[in-house]
Amino acid sequence: MRGFGSLFGRGNASPTVDAVCAPTVEGLISQLNDGDGIVRERARRALVAMGPRAVEPLLEALRDKRSRVRYEAVMCLYSIADRRAIDGLVEALGDRKFEVRWVAAEGLIGIGRAVVPAVLEALMARADSAWLRDGCRHVLTHFAGRDLHAAYHIEHHPAWIDFDLRDALSPVVDALDHPGGASRAPVEAIRAIESFSAVPPDPQVRQIRHVVPH
Repeated sequence: MRGFGSLFGRGNASPTVDAVCAPTVEGLISQLNDGDGIVRERARRALVAMGPRAVEPLLEALRDKRSRVRYEAVMCLYSIADRRAIDGLVEALGDRKFEVRWVAAEGLIGIGRAVVPAVLEALMARADSAWLRDGCRHVLTHFAGRDLHAAYHIEHHPAWIDFDLRDALSPVVDALDHPGGASRAPVEAIRAIESFSAVPPDPQVRQIRHVVPH
């Protein structure tokens, strides 16, 4: 039976109530593996608030053996949306955990079209990984204007879509959809990266950021 103190919020406080954010980046990274979800959330918010300063430690955490740490780290990188995270997020497209791959893809989409060459290069080098192919397809489908979110904006706000990029990437997406994608996609990726390099970025194009499902 609980005492009166605990009934009215006094006495021994729960670990969650007492939880505070660590004072250092290293401490916050360590808290990303805490068993208490509230502790992890507070640490994640603190890291996101640090912005670019937290990117390098988070990229290291993204290579952690513990999937919980990788997931929390990729969630932070998604929110920060710093271009320095591009290579790490591309690598995470091949993570063995679906949720890490998904958030990495959404993070790359949020950064914008600057991620496309790195995604294509990864596809050229590691197309034998089904996980990586799937992650690359997630990203490239968006920039080709072929996911549901982009399709809505093509119909209602066509000026928001980069049609040059769509034309360059559609063959890659088609190859990834083909049963022989592991061999066909790298070939199309080479062609696409050549086309992409020849297409100057359009300052009028607006990329629409996805909302990560929870």
